[in-house]
Amino acid sequence: MNPAVKTVLLAVAAVLAVAATASAQAGEYTPCGPGPGATAVAVSGATCDEALAVAAALAAAPVDATETVLRAAGWAPLRARATDDEAAYDLTATRGLATLLIRRSGPAPDLDGWTAGRELILSRGRLVGGAPVPKGTVLCTSAFLIRVSGHAGGLSAAHCGGRRSDGTTQRRNAGLRRPPQPGIILGRVRRNLARTQPLDALVLPVPSGPGRPSAAVINRGAFSPPWFVAGSARPLTGRRVCFTGRTSGVDQCGRITGDFHGMFPRTRGRFLRPRLRCTTITAREGDSGGPVYTVPRRDGTVRAVGITTLVYGLLQTMCFTPLEPVLDALHATLVTAGAS
Repeated sequence: MNPAVKTVLLAVAAVLAVAATASAQAGEYTPCGPGPGATAVAVSGATCDEALAVAAALAAAPVDATETVLRAAGWAPLRARATDDEAAYDLTATRGLATLLIRRSGPAPDLDGWTAGRELILSRGRLVGGAPVPKGTVLCTSAFLIRVSGHAGGLSAAHCGGRRSDGTTQRRNAGLRRPPQPGIILGRVRRNLARTQPLDALVLPVPSGPGRPSAAVINRGAFSPPWFVAGSARPLTGRRVCFTGRTSGVDQCGRITGDFHGMFPRTRGRFLRPRLRCTTITAREGDSGGPVYTVPRRDGTVRAVGITTLVYGLLQTMCFTPLEPVLDALHATLVTAGAS
């Protein structure tokens, strides 16, 4: 073969290899094999050498030092999730736009916190971690992380909390579900915008302190890296968007079709016209409150668009509350990836 042609072919092969690696890093893990003290190690947006080094550091430390070891290595812990048989757990951490996944044997450390796209429970009765779910509860989905008056909060749909005849929130007690582990008690609803405005949004307290990290990411399950929330975007007609719900699953995508033209019943027989945008996406019960976001970019980032509100019509069309009016009403800011 002509040396010049061979050189060109090798260069093309190298470019294709780099492109394949880059595409694999957006929304999927690269397997790195087993590592020190780990039955499996995978990474997205970083190298296997970096991932295996973290696995080695964890293997040399006690389980209760997991969060400390991760932070010392420059990674922010996201979650430790027990496998179904609870004989092992999957540990997830992020650094910038990179995500690390390590499976280790043994009981999972109590390491978990708020991310968008997680299963929420809202109840009239008091919630107790690990106890049976009280009657009169509903299951919904968590949305974006925000900051209000200097404090972090998590968004979901107001109708998940409901309203009493006097306008107060009916299901005020909230928890973050995480089977097979006991849930995390979040506390009482902080704000319910539907009490005073045509906005289907409420604010929940988010976990904080040791073992309770909160992150501006959209959860995609144990075996896919999360999407990173990089900012917000307008709900323009024709824009391609996705949503994640605890019932329908991750990355349900379609296009925005226009405004919702129906009305909602309100306290004491009055009606209000909500500010909603509708899509070509279908949704189901339990998806309410979930994050609506732009189609992920190649670097794994998305922009927040709204909060899943409503399943409408025979086709079960998903309609959502736009995010910007919610932030304006709350005088809040969206927390983005890399911000605290």
